[in-house]
Amino acid sequence: MGRIVGIDLGTSHSSLATIDDEGEARLLAIPQLSGPHETIQDDLLPSVYFENLEYKNLRLPWQDNPPVLGRFARDLAIASPERAIVSAKSWLCYKGNLRLPPKADWNGLTAKEVSTLILKHLLSAWENERGEAKERISTLALTVPASFDPLARQLTEEAALAAGIPGAVLIEEPLAAFYAWLSVNQDWNKKLATGDSVLVCDVGGGTCDFSLIVVNEDEGELRLDRIAVGRHLLLGGDNMDLALAHHLAAKHGSLDHWQFVSLQQQVRKAKEFLLGNEGEKDETYPISVASRGSSLFAGAITLELTRREVEAILVEGFFPRVETNATMKRSMGLQAAGLPYEHDPAITKHLASFLRQAQQNLQKTTDGGDLFQPTHLLFNGGVFKAESLQNRVIDCLNAWSPERSVDLLQNPDLDHAVTLGAAYYASWKQSGHKLRVRTAAARSYYIGLESNAMAVPGLKPKLQGLCVLPQGSEEGSAFNLAEQEFALWGGDEVKFQLFSSDRRADLGSLVTDAERNLDAVSELSCQIDDQGEGPIPVFLQSDFDETGKLRVAIREQSGTRRWELNFGLREENR
Repeated sequence: MGRIVGIDLGTSHSSLATIDDEGEARLLAIPQLSGPHETIQDDLLPSVYFENLEYKNLRLPWQDNPPVLGRFARDLAIASPERAIVSAKSWLCYKGNLRLPPKADWNGLTAKEVSTLILKHLLSAWENERGEAKERISTLALTVPASFDPLARQLTEEAALAAGIPGAVLIEEPLAAFYAWLSVNQDWNKKLATGDSVLVCDVGGGTCDFSLIVVNEDEGELRLDRIAVGRHLLLGGDNMDLALAHHLAAKHGSLDHWQFVSLQQQVRKAKEFLLGNEGEKDETYPISVASRGSSLFAGAITLELTRREVEAILVEGFFPRVETNATMKRSMGLQAAGLPYEHDPAITKHLASFLRQAQQNLQKTTDGGDLFQPTHLLFNGGVFKAESLQNRVIDCLNAWSPERSVDLLQNPDLDHAVTLGAAYYASWKQSGHKLRVRTAAARSYYIGLESNAMAVPGLKPKLQGLCVLPQGSEEGSAFNLAEQEFALWGGDEVKFQLFSSDRRADLGSLVTDAERNLDAVSELSCQIDDQGEGPIPVFLQSDFDETGKLRVAIREQSGTRRWELNFGLREENR
């Protein structure tokens, strides 16, 4: 039958798990370079690519002179960040051109190409471990952020295909973490009841991801439905490391660029040690930074980071107590091109905003006063190894809903739950297991239509947004928008701008000034091949298939012809 595999293609780390002969998910030890002639095995592969210009005769068990990925790439990136690509996954949903920022000395790769290299490395590591047992992969689940738009999901699938992984099944990361919990809680229907809801709070190395799952009843049996997901937030453990490094640098008073780079690398280890080990609150971690000067006897600068400092900076800086109506700090003025990093580090503010929007969508209201009140909470991500961070989130949720305290569900593995859960999901999907969290469209999607207005020189007509997929549409839904009729001419190339919104809308509803009020996703286009024919009366169709893909098509009004609209991949300048 073949092997079942789950892969977490992470923003900061990637990993792979497989289902063993006993039906348990097991992590793969991934060979990777740790130096020019050193190889280690670790169950986490840093999702970093480094353009190698110096090192020769590199070797992995399956390849000579491989691309520099993983631990060695991460270490080299600290000294030469201009030659490294990090957070490639987040670039998949970047709203500008899909090329990464231009590099001074080499020809940069796209986010999809870097993701392909990482997936190839993971697949090669799995094949290397199998040795002579040349088993095929029967089902492979690949994780994506719940907030990924349709184009980012398509690019992830294309990266997997280019890496030699056909037919990958996508699963949202918070759902994968929830499946890991289900794998050790087979009696979940005794722990959750109709009307209960689970907030999955996932804070990784580079991103935050929030999801809501509710328990409903269907023909006398409990059913799980994912009803809301948050925005793609570039905010996580990496931000926390940087905050601690700046704190120590300020305490010392004078560190040059390279000393600060070294400090950044070491402070991550200090954070993981101090938060991941039980001990006294005054426990310290020594950090040694080479002092400036060329003398061999120049010595080193010794700094100390205490558990109290780490918890104070991270708790109050990233998880402050906030009110239900808390709003985020926004960017003022122009911003350099690049990934849309969050300007407000307060994760609890982003969480309040997510719960507020979820409540508005469920009640179909516009007033922002109330928050959705989850009954249960599941943490994910190594950040939450610190009980103080867990406790602060719990304190905020309880303050926001004083009538009932939130119940904590225990995650079996904060670091690897997403990978393990992906493997279990793939196993249950292959076996036809009935247990499955039903997912609906997390956002509403719109097609941009030019407003019908008189032409004015120099004035671009505003686009209206026509809703072609309402938020909450269940997988397998299909819609006809026959009331909105268009006319096409043979030989035309048809182009539409696709927009989205985190607000619930009705099918066929219109939003004025779409470019201002909605989020741009991508351009959709198709070529009408029948030369000279027209006008052809047509209307729009959309469907949200059972794999979570959005498809939009143009359908002939009085015939059977249908033209699929394809995503514009924004790689024109390659």
